Amino acid sequence: MLYSSKQYSWNDISIVIGGRIIEGVEDIEYTSKQDKAVLRGKGPKGHAITRGNKDFEGKITLWQSEIESMISEAPNKDLLSLSFDVIWAFVPDDGGATVTDVLTTCEITEYKKGMKQGDKNMLIELPFIFLDVKPQQ
Repeated sequence: MLYSSKQYSWNDISIVIGGRIIEGVEDIEYTSKQDKAVLRGKGPKGHAITRGNKDFEGKITLWQSEIESMISEAPNKDLLSLSFDVIWAFVPDDGGATVTDVLTTCEITEYKKGMKQGDKNMLIELPFIFLDVKPQQ
């Protein structure tokens, strides 16, 4: 099997929320989890690994101006009511392969606004849950 070991950088990333490329993003991550357990029976060793539910969660840190745009588009101006997909693409300038992950049906679970003296802009972290990840689309 041949594969590329291309390393992508922050400069290669494009993030789309609500059909718009987000310029004011400073951090993004997501986690895929699945409940798993060892199936035990006769003897001291497990016989199989059983699988249960899958869960998906993430967080994104955005500029306040991006948050205000999202709030203006949210039902009843309630950011916690907004449902959206996140398209996360690595598009290298050197012509390498584009890698795109799609996080489907994302909803923000909480947010907090705050600033302190000397801040030049407000950054807001948005934890979110979502229903599925479609890797390498």
